[in-house]
Amino acid sequence: MSDNRWLKIPGSGVLFLLLTAACTALAWLAFDSGAHPTAATVIAAAIALLLPALWYVVVKPRRMVMHGMELLSGQETNNRLTLTGQQDADRIVSLFNTLMERLHQEQLRLREQNTFLHLLINASPMGIAILDFDGLCTDVNPAFIRLASLPDPNSATGLTVGSLPSPIARALGALADGETRTVRLDDTSILRCSRLSFVERGFRRPFILIESLTEEVMEARRQAYGKVIRLMSHEVNNSMTGIVTLLQILADVHCDDPEMSDCITSVSDRCDRLGRFIAAYADVVRLPDPILLHIDLCAFIDSQLPFLRSCTSCDIGISHPDTPLTVAIDADMMSQTLVNLIRNSTDAIRVADRSDGHIRISLDTTKDEGVQLTVTDNGCGISDEVASNLFTPFYSSKPDGQGIGLTMTAEILRRHNARFSLRTGNDGLTRFNIIFPCSHHI
Repeated sequence: MSDNRWLKIPGSGVLFLLLTAACTALAWLAFDSGAHPTAATVIAAAIALLLPALWYVVVKPRRMVMHGMELLSGQETNNRLTLTGQQDADRIVSLFNTLMERLHQEQLRLREQNTFLHLLINASPMGIAILDFDGLCTDVNPAFIRLASLPDPNSATGLTVGSLPSPIARALGALADGETRTVRLDDTSILRCSRLSFVERGFRRPFILIESLTEEVMEARRQAYGKVIRLMSHEVNNSMTGIVTLLQILADVHCDDPEMSDCITSVSDRCDRLGRFIAAYADVVRLPDPILLHIDLCAFIDSQLPFLRSCTSCDIGISHPDTPLTVAIDADMMSQTLVNLIRNSTDAIRVADRSDGHIRISLDTTKDEGVQLTVTDNGCGISDEVASNLFTPFYSSKPDGQGIGLTMTAEILRRHNARFSLRTGNDGLTRFNIIFPCSHHI
């Protein structure tokens, strides 16, 4: 800071100039009135001593104090005042420097805490959206963008949570302060959403918290239905062993009785059907871990196309880029998945009784370098009731369905770390979308 700043301070420079002018006037009057030369000399010497003393005692300390106030007002906590040599002023300077040092340390501590908090929020697996006092989003972390399916971070800035371009916007907008609710999306995601708040500047500032419960819920479901299916399979197989043995004995005894033979054959067929029924459920429980290999998905789909066409009477078309799309998959499991999807589409077309029924398989890349596989059909579509129960284990909308195909498909895709969804669009077409992660993320 320049030395002439004190001239801008009202009073300090003016006071010094007035005192200088007054002393000069007194000396001039002493000489002009014919006073004794010795008295004039004494007056001049007094003036010469008085002016520096006034500067040292009054002007300089005041200038230093005002300088400190300007530093404090501008929050320039790195600067310090120098001692003036005047005892009372130096006490004030020392206190001021101590205050500035403490403020500086507090600012560093707060900056370090804010930096750590920012890193912690960005690294958190839970989605966090911080709102301003008007309820508008000011900041969201990467997990919130992923869980809320936002297109990019800027898509949330300046919007209320109820108007976000997100599938869960309506649920978030309906949250009251302090409320927590569980939201289930049509891509099997299960989210726990909370609206909480923290205190800033004496006011409660809200924020949104999103936590994924998908894996926990799915794992609990797998353990539950796995235990039930294993118990059923054990009991049925044990019972069936005795029944089949008895039927064989009866068949040998009544081999000459056509009516009894027909009854025995009918019961044997029912037993075989029951065995296959239980075995189909047991296959879901015994599903092995996938053996992942890096495979060009385009070439894989092309190789599966003849067999897939043999599984349906509907027209099947395929489109994909000319360049390879490499993903890490288990070929056998993925083949079974494609068969299940084709059969589901065929059933939907049959229910709609469409003579122009068609199924389209398309492949493309996503913006995050993943690979998207989409199976589209023009069948009967998915009603709201069915959509709310999609991917529920062993749920089926078909009168004679077991819900095994979709349950197994979902389990296979989860083991491939793939995201998937099934919905009917506004164009009336139903799409099963599968997004495989980059092969180097597996």
